[in-house]
Amino acid sequence: MSADAILAVTAVLQGRLAAAVGGPVYVGPPNLLDVGDRTLSLFLFHVVPNQAMRNEPFYVTSPTDPNGPLVQANSLPLDLRFLISVFRSAGAGGGGVADPDELLTLGRAIRALHEQPFIDESQVPEQAARITPEPYSMEELSRVWGLMTQTSYRTSMVYLVGPVSVSVDPSQADPAVRQRILREGQLA
Repeated sequence: MSADAILAVTAVLQGRLAAAVGGPVYVGPPNLLDVGDRTLSLFLFHVVPNQAMRNEPFYVTSPTDPNGPLVQANSLPLDLRFLISVFRSAGAGGGGVADPDELLTLGRAIRALHEQPFIDESQVPEQAARITPEPYSMEELSRVWGLMTQTSYRTSMVYLVGPVSVSVDPSQADPAVRQRILREGQLA
């Protein structure tokens, strides 16, 4: 996996949520005009290095020998924070007050992510990420929504997905040391 890890993980989440709500999910800022007739939006709003994993080795399948031993790759493990927001069905008015349909949609999305809280290698190669609800206070949520000046607050929830590793392909890494040369010298 290389630079497409974030895209691939987002696509898995989008597909999982679409299956749960029975319709397409918009990926991007939850702006009513952009969301259109979709009832759910998935917005990646915060990407940070994973503090616990950034000094740990990351192993991938060798590009030259897929059946051989794993090789260490230079990678950056990331934590991705997604804002999941619900919208009324097409034709309904806007506003930030949740109606029963919005709450049902949010419940279906939460259940789907709770039933399958992992993204594994079968879905995204060389990834093992956990999907976790992230507790956000109203103050923190209002800061997130403050970033989007063209839309009003929608019923929403924050999820943390991580670690998602963006790595350099081992074939592009520096060559291995083949010979070590020690020179004798004097210290001044």
